[in-house]
Amino acid sequence: MNTNRFDAFTRAMGSRGTRRAALGGIAATGGLALLGRALAQDAATPDASAVPATPASGPLRVRKNAASLTAAEKEAFTDAILALKAKPSPWINGLSTYDTFVLWHRDAFNCDIMAAHMGPAFLPWHRVFLHLFEQQLQSVEPTVNLPYWDWTVDNTPESPIWADDLMGGDGDPKEQNAVLTGPFKKGSWEITVFDYADAVRSPFIVRSMGTGFMAKTLPTAEDVEAALAIAAYDAAPWNSTVATGTSFRNQLEGWQDCVSETCDPVSGMGPKCVGPHNLHNRVHLWVAGEFRFASQAEPETIDGTPVPVAIPSADPATDLMGTMSFNSSPNDPAFFLHHTNIDRIWTQWAAKHGNVYEPTSGATMGMNADDMMWPYAMLGMHVTPNMALTTEAFGYTYE
Repeated sequence: MNTNRFDAFTRAMGSRGTRRAALGGIAATGGLALLGRALAQDAATPDASAVPATPASGPLRVRKNAASLTAAEKEAFTDAILALKAKPSPWINGLSTYDTFVLWHRDAFNCDIMAAHMGPAFLPWHRVFLHLFEQQLQSVEPTVNLPYWDWTVDNTPESPIWADDLMGGDGDPKEQNAVLTGPFKKGSWEITVFDYADAVRSPFIVRSMGTGFMAKTLPTAEDVEAALAIAAYDAAPWNSTVATGTSFRNQLEGWQDCVSETCDPVSGMGPKCVGPHNLHNRVHLWVAGEFRFASQAEPETIDGTPVPVAIPSADPATDLMGTMSFNSSPNDPAFFLHHTNIDRIWTQWAAKHGNVYEPTSGATMGMNADDMMWPYAMLGMHVTPNMALTTEAFGYTYE
């Protein structure tokens, strides 16, 4: 019996039509068409900051540990995020620059796309995503670099990144787990891009750190070392069903003991897994709390029969999910600190095993080494996984 099941919860939520989960891979159909129309027909007039580019020369920028930022650096970083929330998108009319990134991440889960998760491009796709976001931050504040959150060390709700001068704190259970402190608190930060099947559409960030059924603690340094010890970047069949311990990418993404993937118009893309969720996945779940999954569905065994396990119940009057559990998880700016750390761990693996990527063929479109990646190709950005294997190619390094 394993109480850390995730896929059964996501399938149940998809069939109920209440929400989409960032880590379950459930996505509504039609996202490609929606985004295609937005880019093709409603494109904003490009400005200089809309042209993505890698730096031609100059010293490497340094991404620092968020816990070591000075007061001035924290203020510049959070102010730049707030500025992007107010700045019109250079790509899509009617959206802010910040919300464009939320939309891209949400639609990357679409069954017609599946550009960024459950496959080899997970790491290069997010590296380009972070780079493009960092460029936009620097368009309003040139001194800003993305910091990273080392969750193996700063692993409690009292850690420095949750202070009032950075990400703000945990959600308040008396206020529907809304974040009420920091620059992105309720009333100062409004969520406007939602998962397709999210019936609640909470306009504020929701966090419930470590209270969920599947992620009561954050990953440890030992968990990271176990992933770094895996010599192969990835392995066939190049998805979430890769055998546990044979793929660095899959281990870091957090899928374990997955036996199949399915995609249908109701439930979208979702792996069926019987193992725990760790590292990248676990961090999303820890921040979010994912308590509605725990109360609305029962886990299953590998043959699909229910597991006789007591599942904590949530207040039935509270139909909220933590923001970091959604496909639109970048609505919580903590997303970027988390994924910058994932990118940093990839650099550690590359230092040990080399700047390699696989496969060259055999994976879904966008996941092979020389495939153009969505949506960057639509922005005029010629970038493939093979072109995103080093941080130096994008002009930065880690502290």
